[in-house]
Amino acid sequence: MLHGEALAVPIPIFLINLDRSKDRLAYMRRQAAELGLQMERLPAVEGRNVPEWLRSEFTPSTRMSDGEVGCYASHLVAARTIVARDLPYAIVLEDDAELSAGFNAIAARAVASVPADWDYLHLCTRFKKTVVRVVAIDGEHSLVRYPLPPSRTAAYILSNAGARKWLAPMQRVRAIDLDNRFAWQQDLKVYGVFPAIAEGCSGSASTVRAKAPKRQKPSFPSMVYGMFWSMREIGITIYLKAMALDAVNSLRKHATGVARVSVIDNNLMH
Repeated sequence: MLHGEALAVPIPIFLINLDRSKDRLAYMRRQAAELGLQMERLPAVEGRNVPEWLRSEFTPSTRMSDGEVGCYASHLVAARTIVARDLPYAIVLEDDAELSAGFNAIAARAVASVPADWDYLHLCTRFKKTVVRVVAIDGEHSLVRYPLPPSRTAAYILSNAGARKWLAPMQRVRAIDLDNRFAWQQDLKVYGVFPAIAEGCSGSASTVRAKAPKRQKPSFPSMVYGMFWSMREIGITIYLKAMALDAVNSLRKHATGVARVSVIDNNLMH
């Protein structure tokens, strides 16, 4: 892993795309051409037609919609590809991601800056809560950690270690964005880029994210464990400060109608 230097070799990029979504594929290819990116298409899983090696992990009684099952399975296929090819990491994109002009360079700098034990690097976070700055990436962007990891999966970088954690056999009962948010379940070391360098679901309805009638959340003991896990990850003092800032920002938004996101400066590179 390089730190503080640009990566010499471009990061592999996998694009998850349904066979029937040819317009979305064309849109992503136009972006790739404009930004000088090389993307490899991975056929997305259609609904509950998951690969044989995943069928025992998605039970017929799951509360996920068919689209959520297919979305989850598609991301696991991407993770398996990273492991099978012995890649140190790769960018994974959904086919509704809208990428910023400096996407490739900033993603490379983020990977060069992240601690060696990282698993998952968010690129498309919709920031609403306080974040903790680890290190500046450039004059505008920073590598951050989260008191509670965000849920979006339109664009991220997954390490080989993170892919292996994702692939550990388990019952998949929630949409992948929720399972990612509850990162303590797989002990994922989650980082992100602030401000985000990608957006998702821009301009049209998602082909994979039809909502299930009711989403299953972790049990109360699991949520309590998650709180202490987050304290361990970013430090008790920082965690409590973030919670206090979120409470203040919520009151300010209620009073002024203006949303704010706080950034705590703290060197977590240890």
